Amino acid sequence: MIQMFRSGISLRWINNAGFELILPGGAHLLVDPWLDSAQIYPLEVQSLERVDYVLLTHIHFDHGHSIGEIQRRFPDARILVGDLSAEPLCRLKHLNVEKLYRVRGGETYEFDDVKIEAISGRHTESKRGSYYMEGGNLTHDGVQDDAMWYGSLEMLNYKITASDGTTVAVWGGMTTDEQVHRMEHYKNNDIAIMHVSPKQNQQLFAALVKAINPKVVIPHHYDLWDVMFKNNPEMLKDAPLPPEKMNESYILGQIKESLEKNCPNSSFLILQHQKWVRFGLGMALM
Repeated sequence: MIQMFRSGISLRWINNAGFELILPGGAHLLVDPWLDSAQIYPLEVQSLERVDYVLLTHIHFDHGHSIGEIQRRFPDARILVGDLSAEPLCRLKHLNVEKLYRVRGGETYEFDDVKIEAISGRHTESKRGSYYMEGGNLTHDGVQDDAMWYGSLEMLNYKITASDGTTVAVWGGMTTDEQVHRMEHYKNNDIAIMHVSPKQNQQLFAALVKAINPKVVIPHHYDLWDVMFKNNPEMLKDAPLPPEKMNESYILGQIKESLEKNCPNSSFLILQHQKWVRFGLGMALM
């Protein structure tokens, strides 16, 4: 299906949940940057040409680990992060708080070249749960890991509206009926970049896509699976699917089939890492 856009943006998937967008006026916007230190498809901060905005959905290492290096290279970049997470992030990454926007769900931030709406989300759940000063929220030395704790406690999604009217929904986290109803208030998008997971209920995910109503759905957060399962084989014991089906080929195939059946007006686009795609009057690889 060929999708048509008003004027458009350029976009590339860096890795995991990380994306870079070039807005119509030339500004660069990063989402959840995990760059030099990434276990998968690392990208040097020094290779970035420009950064004007950074949106952090939450502060887990695989979403915001590079924010300190980014601010040092681009000190005027505007960084949007959850209100509760801002203080620990400044402490952990030695950030200049004067360049931070402490964001709460339901707020709108309108700049000259982009409007950014913050949407309350929920981090994905685990069978072990997440408890203060327990389990995965502690470092090896038994000290509270603020990035892990606040990353699970506070999560945001975003709707980006460029100056030409192009809209991009950034969605991740737990697929719930609450999120479906919440996202109905931010519907009719050109592009939706969406976290996918084998833990998701496919009917509920399709309902979420319908609520967002995008022309194109771009999946993310599945490229880390092989590394996770290799480093933590015990995860496969509690997996929602048989081990032979716990791979991106099978799961993306299931999602694609579900969306073709339930959301025929939305195209499912799987991107290559770090390859630019232009969304304009049509769509083209760059």
